[in-house]
Amino acid sequence: MTIEPPPDDRIPELYADGVFDIGFGNGMVRIDLFSLSALRKDANGQPLPAIRQRVVMSLPGFLASLSALEGMRQRLEAAGVLPPNSGSVPGAPVSAPAVPAAPVFQSPVQATIQPASPTGPSAGPATPAPSGRPRSPNFG
Repeated sequence: MTIEPPPDDRIPELYADGVFDIGFGNGMVRIDLFSLSALRKDANGQPLPAIRQRVVMSLPGFLASLSALEGMRQRLEAAGVLPPNSGSVPGAPVSAPAVPAAPVFQSPVQATIQPASPTGPSAGPATPAPSGRPRSPNFG
């Protein structure tokens, strides 16, 4: 059975500067996407990240997505858009798995894996730790 997609003008699009947080609970992976706020600024006048959307996937769906993202990274390297070995983490052992590169901006937080909470989903995600100033082509 083949599913025909709707015309391109009927497929909703969402822009995100990056992944704000990744959590795992109740058998599902939750990925919070962020973009930089045009209104909220930090003490230095830099835009703050604002969570815009959450993607919730089954574990098999998440693993398939990782494979698809790795394939795209390899195609971007082959096309010369990314430098060779751009998925390698500096200082990591050679056997470390590749991580997609973020050439334009840095995520404001490191992704954390959260075990299922014994108190249920109402316990909420852990507070992520900042890892650098987020950057966006929209805000310079």
